[in-house]
Amino acid sequence: MDDRIEEFVMREELIMLTAAELDLEHTPPTDFPEPRRVYAWIRYPSKAIRIQAHAIAYTRTAVKIRFLEPLIQIQREGWVWLNSVTPLPNSNNHSKHDNRQTDDHDKKRNNGTGE
Repeated sequence: MDDRIEEFVMREELIMLTAAELDLEHTPPTDFPEPRRVYAWIRYPSKAIRIQAHAIAYTRTAVKIRFLEPLIQIQREGWVWLNSVTPLPNSNNHSKHDNRQTDDHDKKRNNGTGE
C-alpha cells in the first residue's frame, strides 16, 4: 500500500470538544469580527500539538479555531478549551486603541513601572 494512504488510514483521530462540553444552549458563542491569530493546543489520543490557528468564535469556556491539521494538511475547524489558546505574539490581533488598553493594563499590573 502507498505510504501516504497507509498513514492517512492509520492516523489518530483529532479530538475536539463535544457538544456536551460546549453546552452552546446555555453559553451561546460570539463570533470575532475578524479572525484572530493564536496558538492553540489540539489533542490526539496519544499526544497534544501546539499549532498556529485563527480564533473565529468564543464562549465563556471555549474558542472555535480554524487551522491546518498538521498530520494530514487539511483545513479544519473545531472547539478547544479557552485556556488552551494564547494570542500570537506581535500579531495585529487588536486595533491601536485595544493595544493602548492592554499597555495601560500591563502598567497597572506591574505597579506602574511599565516593565
